[in-house]
Order: sequence, then C-alpha cells, then structure tokens
Amino acid sequence: MKWRIFFWIPAALFLAGCAAAPTAIEKKDVATSVIKLAEESPAAPLRLFEDRDLLLEGVALLNRPDRPEPATARSIFVSLIQRYPQSRRRSAAEAFIRLIDERDVFREEKLQDQQLIDKAQAEKAKALQENDGLKKTVRELTEKLQSETAALTQENEQLKKDIQRLKALEIELEKRERTLR
Repeated sequence: MKWRIFFWIPAALFLAGCAAAPTAIEKKDVATSVIKLAEESPAAPLRLFEDRDLLLEGVALLNRPDRPEPATARSIFVSLIQRYPQSRRRSAAEAFIRLIDERDVFREEKLQDQQLIDKAQAEKAKALQENDGLKKTVRELTEKLQSETAALTQENEQLKKDIQRLKALEIELEKRERTLR
C-alpha cells in the first residue's frame, strides 16, 4: 500500500504541472479551431478531446481504490502516444508509462529479494539444524571419551595394584626360597 503513495504523489504533481491553463490567445485559437472543425465535420470535436479522455481513462484505472489496473492503463497510454504523437498530453502519458514500468521493475526486484531472503532463511535453518546435530554428536563423543577414560583409569589402577601384589608375592617367594635352602 505504501508504494501507491510514492507512485501517485509524483504522478499527480507531474499532471498538475502539465495541466497549465491556456492563455487567452490560445483559448481563442482553440475555440476558433473547434468551431471550424465542427463546421467541417460534426464528429471532429469529439476527437479533439479524445487524447484527454484517454489520459483520464488511464489515470482512472491507476486510481481505482479496490484494484488498480496498471497493465491496462499502460496500454491506454501507449495508444494515446501512437494515435496522437503531437498531443500535449503525450509527455504525461510517457511519464505514466515510465512510472508503471519502474513499478514493475521494483516489484520484480522486490520479489527476487524476497526469494533471496527466503533462501537465506532456509539455509540458515538448515545450518542451525546441522549445527545442533554436530553439537549432539560432539556431546555424545565427549561422554563416550569420558566413560572410556574413566574405565581405563580404573583398569590402570587395578593393574598397578596387581603389580604391587605380584611384587609382594615375589618378595615373599624369595624369602621362602631362602629359608628353605
């Protein structure tokens, strides 16, 4: 929704700048040309303002509160430019086309950014899961090492006691042999 504000405010300002009121001389010229065209052909005055109507129709499509239709509006603006290449509303239509195209590019970039964010989050979750698995494995190996170390220490102590008993028995055996001789 926020992008609409950033899109429509510059567009409205641009249109307001383009919609300067004609001077009195221009008004007389336009009125005279409308009268001449009306005399020549009754359908001509209707076509005189068709470029304006096309521009307003495109703007109306962009300003729909429920669901704007930028693709349809863009095609209307392109139609205005093609039908009326000398129209004073051509620059406004071109500006709207550029804004619509920039909006589409922005949306595409935003979509790509979101996909990258999703991918990074998935990789992060996978790395965290792998990290937890490695921590568990290290913990298990550490416990195993400690239990084996304790068992070997106990066995080592038992062997030391056995060696001392053997030495004591050897000494006792030597004493008996001496006494028997």
